[in-house]
Amino acid sequence: MSTLNALFEARSVAIVGASDNPQKLGGRPIAYMKRLGYKGDIIPVNPRSKIVQGIPAIASLADLENPVDLAVLATPEAMVESIVKAGLEKGIKNFVVFASGYAEIDEQGLFKQRQLEALFENTDARLLGPNCLGFINTTTQLIASFTTAMEVNPLKLGHLSFAGHSGALGAYWLDKTIRADIGVSKWISSGNESNVDIADIVKYLANDPDTQVISLYIEAIRDPERLEKALALAKQRNKPVVAMKGGKTAAGSRATQAHTASNTLNSIDYQAIFNRTGVIEVDSLSEMIKQCQFGLSSLTLKGKRVGVISISGGAGVMLSDQLTANGLNVNDFSDTLRKVVRPLLSSHSTTQNPVDLTAAMVAQPTMLGDVATAMTQSTEYDAIVIFMGLMESIADNITSSLLALEKSANCPVFLIWMGGQVECVQTLSKANIITFDDIPELVSLLSRSKPS
Repeated sequence: MSTLNALFEARSVAIVGASDNPQKLGGRPIAYMKRLGYKGDIIPVNPRSKIVQGIPAIASLADLENPVDLAVLATPEAMVESIVKAGLEKGIKNFVVFASGYAEIDEQGLFKQRQLEALFENTDARLLGPNCLGFINTTTQLIASFTTAMEVNPLKLGHLSFAGHSGALGAYWLDKTIRADIGVSKWISSGNESNVDIADIVKYLANDPDTQVISLYIEAIRDPERLEKALALAKQRNKPVVAMKGGKTAAGSRATQAHTASNTLNSIDYQAIFNRTGVIEVDSLSEMIKQCQFGLSSLTLKGKRVGVISISGGAGVMLSDQLTANGLNVNDFSDTLRKVVRPLLSSHSTTQNPVDLTAAMVAQPTMLGDVATAMTQSTEYDAIVIFMGLMESIADNITSSLLALEKSANCPVFLIWMGGQVECVQTLSKANIITFDDIPELVSLLSRSKPS
């Protein structure tokens, strides 16, 4: 077993600084793992308590009978170095350090971080952090993190993984996956990367059988050659990578230096690396989540031809403009398709792409499914985009029509439903119809996913 497998798939974990209070940094990992059913051994380490959250505790790592797979340090920075030394002497090979106060602060902090790094030289031991939120493995329910994102709702088991320099941004990502009902495999916050960096993590995820799509938040690229090899491996394994890049401006670079001691303006052409390895770059977490949903689905975009169905003429205009401006083709119906679609529309609709169903659809709710079926079966389009707004009185009919359409469609169907009923939108999302609140997010997904 490689050291990163032993780290992220640890079967025994010591929580140093363990707390009986489930709200504290040293209490959260234990409370989470107890609640979620982690099957490995949990060993609280606290010199003042013999029992922590109902589990027998030890005073220090030196009191371990056998080395654990992982030690999680929820202690102040001043205690970290001595605890790590004790753990290494005990034969522990993997550590997570939550504490901040290192290279992200000042020169003295940098010196402390280098001292910490030196402890791992000429060893096969690994350290995640410092200044990180740790990691989560939903397959085993190993929670080596104090993130608040799981306070109310547990993570759904799935195949989407995240790695990033920002623990807080990663927590917002977790919250979005919970709200979108997306299953997660691994979640990893790398912090200052004194020992384990993004390249290491991407390589691990590329080889992880439980990960199908990888999402990243990257500030510094410390070793571009290794990162490119890891990203290329993910591409070889047919695992889409969706990434946000932080620190692309001078102001952003100053912020990342104070955040994770990252030098982002270091003349590394990250876009060239992304282009060579097929990484999809996005600008927001919302875009990332939608792009990941598409990557997790069985859907593929084989070309640039987009058919647009709308109940709003204005929305059809906006979609046509934005899709075309982003390199997609809103080509008109062929004569054959026009003859098929014409009888399905009211006399107020023009038979063209985009097709405006008008308010006549309220009286004839099957119109949407009929027109969309004709367009998907024509093979003239590589994707169909449907724009809806409100329509509460016929929401159930619309949902049923779209569910039937999804089963027969030979190209992806995307839905923008402004003001749509939450239950209907959730039902459609679960049926592989990716839904959006507004036009720009849909256009972003298609433009970033379209074949080159």
